[in-house]
Amino acid sequence: MKRLVFVPLLVSAACLTSPRILLSHETVTTTVLFDREIVRILDRHCVMCHVEGGPSFPLATYEQVWLQKRDVSAAVIARHMPPWAAIPGYGRFANENVVTLRESQFIVSWMEGLGPRNGGRVFTNTAAGAGDKQAPPVRAHADFDAWHLGEPDLTRELDAVAVERGHEDEVKRIVVALGTTAERRVRAVEYRPGDRRVVRAAILTVQETGQWIGSWTPWYGFMALPAGVAYRIPANAHLVVEIHYRRTTERVVDRGRVGLFFAASPSPRQVSDTVLEAAESTGGGRQSMRFRAETALATDTAIVALRPELPAGAMSIEVSAKSPDGSTRVLLFAKDFPVAWPTPYIFKDPVVLGRGTRVVMTAYAEPARDGSSPKVKLIVTQYATPASGPSSR
Repeated sequence: MKRLVFVPLLVSAACLTSPRILLSHETVTTTVLFDREIVRILDRHCVMCHVEGGPSFPLATYEQVWLQKRDVSAAVIARHMPPWAAIPGYGRFANENVVTLRESQFIVSWMEGLGPRNGGRVFTNTAAGAGDKQAPPVRAHADFDAWHLGEPDLTRELDAVAVERGHEDEVKRIVVALGTTAERRVRAVEYRPGDRRVVRAAILTVQETGQWIGSWTPWYGFMALPAGVAYRIPANAHLVVEIHYRRTTERVVDRGRVGLFFAASPSPRQVSDTVLEAAESTGGGRQSMRFRAETALATDTAIVALRPELPAGAMSIEVSAKSPDGSTRVLLFAKDFPVAWPTPYIFKDPVVLGRGTRVVMTAYAEPARDGSSPKVKLIVTQYATPASGPSSR
């Protein structure tokens, strides 16, 4: 009986007095790996901007992400990145670049779990069975040299723009002749900047008609219409490209390219724009200005995209569809706009609305500091659709 008591006492004493070598290092507490879950998230959401030669600090390699892990985690939790103002639940957009809840959980778990690289081998990337050879480190990747929609039917190179060192953010307007001697129908447009380090956004319109045909942001660089729908491009047309440049620490020469994709059908349904414009109206209060405008649809209509043009200090915008039966559907609700990244809201599927539906825009902005009376504009890109067409949900 005495031995039964004595041995546990010795073991307890040994545990209290011996060094705790196994606890001298923290333990990996996550199954989320950089080479598996994290790199896929970077590919989907991050490396369009966060890459060498991009507009922001690189997040392509394990080491780059590890050094920025706290800032990345904080930005994801606060939903500050990527720059996207639309609130989830109001419309489904093809060009939204939002980290999902599951993806954010992966990122936080990886950060808090000491950020393992691959299967427990935190600092190596050795390929199993490769002997002494090591496989190239896994890294996030985006192919900036390829057309996302395939080879265009018509390509035009823009005039070179010199962006001087130390300049402030600025907008340049470039006009290029398309060289089309006959009227054409265009189903898609893609833009490729010459130097991604300095380009924030590009907005493309047809000079002769004023029709918006596409925009570019680092995370979404093209505009593709549904089958059987196209833009009308008149003969001898010119394309206007409005390029938003960011400040740079060195002189950069940017020369972008535009690719047009023609529709196969000779007479598809044509896209047009409806513009809602509003000056300040009453009801905003001392802390904000209120803007409101609406239009009634004369025919059954499919809405392809919404493109707000907002003043400085814009706080929020809501676009809703009020049906003749009294029901209301919110098409877009956005706030906390990243003013440096002007972007349209391109619906994943066209939103079909019946004749007589009123499209209503309501926006709020901070009072103008110079006492001016700013305006809010909303460009609604749309096309007529048969009455029997199903409503897009």
